[in-house]
Amino acid sequence: MKCSLSICLAFLAASAVAAPWDLPRSQTERLEVRDDTPVVDLGYEQHSSSINSTGNYYLFSNIPYAQQPIGDLRFREPILPAGTNSTVNSGSTSNIECMQAYPEWIIELQAAANGVDVATMAYLLYNSGAQTESCLVLDIYVPTDIYNAGLVAAAPVLVWIHGGGFAYGSKTGSGQVAGLLARSNNTAIIVSINYRLGMFGWLDGSDVTPNLGLYDQRLAFEWIEKYISKFGGSPKRVTALGESAGASSLMHHITAYGGGEAAPFDQAVIMSPAYQFNLNGSYGYDLTMEVATNYTGENIDTTDELRALSSAQLKYINQGVVYTALVGLFNYGPVVDGTYVPNHPQVLLLEGKFDHSVKLMISHTSNESVPFTSTNVTTSAQLREYVIGQFPGLDNETYNYMLDVVWPDVLDGTYPWTTEFARAVRIGTEIQFACSARYLSAAFKNATYDYIFAYPPGYHAQDVPFVFFNGDTTTLNNGLPVDPTIAHAIQDHIVTFTLTGDPNYIGQAVTWPQYGSAAQTLEYTYTGQVIVTDDLKNNRCAWIQGAMANGTM
Repeated sequence: MKCSLSICLAFLAASAVAAPWDLPRSQTERLEVRDDTPVVDLGYEQHSSSINSTGNYYLFSNIPYAQQPIGDLRFREPILPAGTNSTVNSGSTSNIECMQAYPEWIIELQAAANGVDVATMAYLLYNSGAQTESCLVLDIYVPTDIYNAGLVAAAPVLVWIHGGGFAYGSKTGSGQVAGLLARSNNTAIIVSINYRLGMFGWLDGSDVTPNLGLYDQRLAFEWIEKYISKFGGSPKRVTALGESAGASSLMHHITAYGGGEAAPFDQAVIMSPAYQFNLNGSYGYDLTMEVATNYTGENIDTTDELRALSSAQLKYINQGVVYTALVGLFNYGPVVDGTYVPNHPQVLLLEGKFDHSVKLMISHTSNESVPFTSTNVTTSAQLREYVIGQFPGLDNETYNYMLDVVWPDVLDGTYPWTTEFARAVRIGTEIQFACSARYLSAAFKNATYDYIFAYPPGYHAQDVPFVFFNGDTTTLNNGLPVDPTIAHAIQDHIVTFTLTGDPNYIGQAVTWPQYGSAAQTLEYTYTGQVIVTDDLKNNRCAWIQGAMANGTM
């Protein structure tokens, strides 16, 4: 289903506007608000909690970590909350999420996965009352023993940064953290954050600060450093956990300012860092103004004019721009800005311009790009068309070299592809996801812990339900049940890394070595865990990074 811009916009208007499937917390967490649950004095507000008596943890939900980006603060860098206020804020147990938007191809994938038609799926995705511009909030899950111990607890903190192509997602949209807390024996605090999405966080133009979503995330880490001790956490023991867009965000924080400032965390678990190659920020800006002009009937061509529109208008404009994105793309996302992002993180890693002190656990899945690759790619000509669409702006000589030398049209099993579709998947997987894991390991002198999630089918984000597994074996992952043994192993590796800086734990199936010069990697398979040699230690990944550094790509 392809449509013109005007038809796409009409379709969006007809299907209303909002976001996905978060179950109310009352159904998933059994939270209680009682008179004896703690209230924390943050200065700018008093924030109360609810309790999960089964899991023995308090939840402080929807804590504002910034002045909300509304009115004149729209499209500006975030600011910490200010002032004093004795009013108690319960945060409520309802979810808050930033404005959501979905490309047509994501809606089609979701419709197919859920057995509904595209129009119904769009309506369900867009119609959630949880969406708001006042979304810069975070949740803190604190085991009762840690909170009651106070400052002396100095517990490690795990901070979740969600994925979603920088266009959709929320702090609770990937699942609940009760399983992770349980696997840690309630010895860690977990924080999950929202950050601005789509146009609201990633508009790029001469009259707006690019990459506002990265500034949101960094401010959340600054908030954690300032306030987490009030909850029993240590600001010196912070591990970031991110997947997809969240993972690539962590790469940007590690390379922020070209290594001129420290990353805002001590350790990171980087899962399938997603990268929109050659994202054209000016195209997104111009398209935003075009959609805004068409929708409002007014001439909108500056960020100030955009800022003056209503929240409902901006919501619609954001969705209209993202809806038209090509398969695998989202039209908004991080761009090189000369400041926070002085160059692509892959290049900064190669040049040694990053915070070398961070400890890393890194992963990718075995078939990352399958959901983002058109099944129409069955010939070499169609593959070339796919490559040009996914990686625009290159010259013919580069396209020829990519398809003749780097990923040649050889389908006899010499290379890890035997069809044109598999070849396209490999190209997308290596450029947009997996090779970034290799670059991180190499930059950190191979002193990282790497894993491959190869549990079938191994698509992008397939490991997220395993990370947030809470014991429900009926939870499906593209039709496959989540394997509790593998889920618990992944959770144990993450929480042990959070606690100690080393993912190895007593009783594990295999000893997990550092990546090392032999590129040793832990692989989660259908039958268990095994140590393998990373297949990303190849000339293709090396060529991509070199081409990015010398400007060929």
